[in-house]
Amino acid sequence: MTVDNRNRTIPIFDCDYERFDTHLEFYTALGFDITYYQKAPYRFASVAKNGIGEFSFYGVKRYKEEGNIGGCYVVVPNVREIFEELKANLKAYYGRIPYQGTPRISRLNQTAEDWRVNVTDSCGNTMIIGETTGDSTRLMEEEDERVKALESKFEKAYAQAYRFAFSKEDFLAARNTMEVACSKFKEQISNELLFKARILQTEIYLLLGQQEKADGALLEADNIDLTVDEKGRLGEFIERLDELKMEQ
Repeated sequence: MTVDNRNRTIPIFDCDYERFDTHLEFYTALGFDITYYQKAPYRFASVAKNGIGEFSFYGVKRYKEEGNIGGCYVVVPNVREIFEELKANLKAYYGRIPYQGTPRISRLNQTAEDWRVNVTDSCGNTMIIGETTGDSTRLMEEEDERVKALESKFEKAYAQAYRFAFSKEDFLAARNTMEVACSKFKEQISNELLFKARILQTEIYLLLGQQEKADGALLEADNIDLTVDEKGRLGEFIERLDELKMEQ
């Protein structure tokens, strides 16, 4: 047995004792290897994947009453490459990419301080895999100043909802923020901003299991008549629209 004394951190997450093996299955689907497995006297396992790291899990018998949901942030230099690999592994294993429900993987999203993908396992633990774009404190301060300087209340609400959804995974707050903005600040919405808002709403509704609302927001986005210049600035969001349409 090789002793590995490198300086490293191994997060240990609680998970449901009764669903322990199903929980591990998601990590093997992502492409992790099970490096340790113990069924008695208590349930414990470790998984590892090159380029991401190692995680351990402890089976809690009264998980619904006592289990704690955990999370960690994994810094990588190549998040897009890792995201594409994880997607391909999930598609090969499940025949689809689980963007909704639990367990799930998020799409690759840009926040103020990084590009990131969130992986949420069957017990609700979340692993954020991120490629930073600079000093996070400075970038967040700059983003706060940018949003504060915006004249459009709708645009401010969009920025807040985007942060709720993709930085905090608080999808209810993101939904409520956008719905209030759409009802109160309609006169401040350009076609370009409306398109981005409808794409965001579609994703939020899907994550909340509100299929009818998601279909409506997606149809509205698809019906917005964008100019050539607007399409040039919205390339990423147009790609996201096409992805969402293919999933319906």
